[in-house]
Amino acid sequence: MTSQVHFRMSEKEKKDFEIVLSRVGLTPGEAFRIFAKKSIEAGGIPFEVSQPNTRLKKAIRSQDYVEFNDPEEGLDWLN
Repeated sequence: MTSQVHFRMSEKEKKDFEIVLSRVGLTPGEAFRIFAKKSIEAGGIPFEVSQPNTRLKKAIRSQDYVEFNDPEEGLDWLN
């Protein structure tokens, strides 16, 4: 069984996206399926997000999180 996924983007972004994908021989649907499968495998976004948007920048500046120097310190905090 399959399911449909719909999302909105500007017409310019859609055209630019289709141009990029056509260069590598993919349709938007194929690209999305690849992205979805890789996200599942990675357990998150399968690439680094290097240019945070305004919302992410605000969250980073908020200091509403806990930082750890190493994984052990994080595990100790969780326990």
